[in-house]
This record gives sequence, structure tokens and C-alpha cells, in this order.
Amino acid sequence: MAKIHIIGAGPCGSIAAISAIRSGHEAIVSEEHNEAGRHTTCSGLFSAQGMHSLSDYVSHEKSIINIIHGADIYFADQVFSVHTKDPVAFVCDRLDFDFRLASHAESEGAKISFGERVERDFKSENIIGADGPNSSVARHFGFPPIKKYVCAVKAIMNHKAEDRSVLSMYLSDSHFPGFFGWVIPHSEDTAEFGAGVSLPGSVRDAWKHLLKMHGKDDAGVKSSADIIPMVVRKKTSMSNGRRSVLLVGDAAGQTKATTGGGVIFGGNCAAIAGNHAINPMRYELSWRSRFGADMFLHGKIRAYLDSLNDKKLATLGKKLNELELATYLSKHGNMDRPLKMVKPGLFFHVAKAMVGME
Repeated sequence: MAKIHIIGAGPCGSIAAISAIRSGHEAIVSEEHNEAGRHTTCSGLFSAQGMHSLSDYVSHEKSIINIIHGADIYFADQVFSVHTKDPVAFVCDRLDFDFRLASHAESEGAKISFGERVERDFKSENIIGADGPNSSVARHFGFPPIKKYVCAVKAIMNHKAEDRSVLSMYLSDSHFPGFFGWVIPHSEDTAEFGAGVSLPGSVRDAWKHLLKMHGKDDAGVKSSADIIPMVVRKKTSMSNGRRSVLLVGDAAGQTKATTGGGVIFGGNCAAIAGNHAINPMRYELSWRSRFGADMFLHGKIRAYLDSLNDKKLATLGKKLNELELATYLSKHGNMDRPLKMVKPGLFFHVAKAMVGME
């Protein structure tokens, strides 16, 4: 049995701890805050398929506050709508979600020390850094830097949704360069408003524009801001003598570049990290072989969208509607694993639409 010291008790740290324990190791976790989830600034929107992929570690049902069945995606002034009969995503109370997951880790045997910030005095030779985009573990051990970040602002606001099962996403090079704006309904009367831009852009300008679009202002609104890594570190593990160091989640840059979501990819990679906590090379090869291609494709999609001005974005939205891709995506869409959507049926669908057969 090896002792694994995990830095950070967010979702990735908790999943890594559970996985390490199930692999026969001892897991100790250091969390700088006094409670899991208390200081999270992340959204609680998770794909249904993604939650299923983490079902061995996460029970999200009690944290659900809304169920999403579709999205209205605005390519500048062109809206592309995808609606499904089955749930496509869940909106969870993020504080409750993180708290329950950390409690689950403790119930499996993890020893979590809250209010404990660790930057150099590690408690084991085997370390997993799950300490976010500003990872002190990554800095301490000299991992290659993450070269692209988005800054995002969000807040829960009063909002009357026409359909609480549909979220809105706004793509605009002039207003949300490098990312997007969003409105995620939480209830009939509240929603999460958010806006992000690629750094060094002005997120405050993007935030003000989003609120203006909906006739709102931020007077008295309690908003939060954070940075989101948009590319994976070139290296996410190392062996330094007898010491093994692994990075997971935002610390490794294991996010979806299209949306910034990190729990699904990061959580799955954290499970691999716990299993291979004393074998850095095995961890690196395993997570990249399973998820690297999908992360790469998310990055390519993001780069393509970032290359379009508003006029070209509108043209893209119009083309997507003309090809009736909403019909295909409503049946075969996958928010996390885009490679799973590239099937012969996709090409047949496009061909039929192009010749007017649908």
C-alpha cells in the first residue's frame, strides 16, 4: 500500500482519492478552504452522458436543481436550436455537489484536512495535484505552463425563462472574443448569467454586454470570476527520483475548450490518476489515449470559432440550420465526446439535407 497525498478536495481531488483507495492505496487530501465547494466559482452544468461516465464515483441526483433538454446557440444574430426529448444535461447546486463528493471520499476512507494549504511540505512521495488552474503543485515542480486561459464572470440573477429546460449560448467575436456568453435557467425565476473572453481581453465589457442584452445591470449583484485553462499542459506527470507527481483537472488543463467544462474530462482523468498514482508514465499514456483525441477536437472547434468574425459566425449558423443538423444532434449529440458523433449517419444526414430529401 502506498500513501497518496492529494492537493485539493474539489471533484477531481475527491475522485482521485476514491480511485486511489479502491486501488489499494491510502489517500490523504489537503484542502486550503474550510469546506469542500464553499469557494467554488464554477458552473454546475453537467452533461447527462458525462455524469453517467462518472457514475462509479459520483451520485449527482440529490444535487440536481434543473434538467436541461436543449440549447439555443446564437451565432451572432443567427440562432441554432437543438432540443431533445431526453435530458441532455443537469444543473446541479455546485456547492452541494462538491460537498457530497468530498463526503463520499471520506466515507470510502480518505482523510481530508480542511483549512490546510500545501505548497511544498508534502506528506508523501506520491502526489496528485488537483488544485485548480493556478496549481501550486505545478509551479513547485516546474511543469510546463498552460499557454491559454479564459476569464469568466458569472452570477445568479432573477430571470423569467420562457422554457427553463433550454439554455442560451451567445457566440460573438465582437462581444465575447475567444469564448461566449450564457444563460442557464436554475428555476422559473432564476438563472445563471455568465460571460467569458480569452485573456487578455476585457471580461467586464463582455459581462456588461450580456446584461444589457437582457435589460439588466449588475447593481447589487454578487458575481464571481475565475480563469479557465483552454489547453492541456504538454506534460501532466513526472517522476523525480522516488517521487511521483501527477496533475489532474484544471491543474492539468483537462477541460473542454468549447465550453470550459472541466468536471467530466477532469473527473475521468482523476479516476485514472488514482489508479496509477505511483506510475506517472502509465497515467500519462492512459488518460491521453482515452481522452486526448476528444480534447484535441474540442480545441480545434474552439480555434475555428475564434477565427470567425460576427458576419462569418452568422453564416455558419445559417448553414447549420440549412443542413438541419439540429435533427441529427438531437438524436446523436454528445457534449463531451465529439468523436462519437462522427459516424456514417452524420454524412448521410448532411447529404440528404443538401439534396432536399429532409
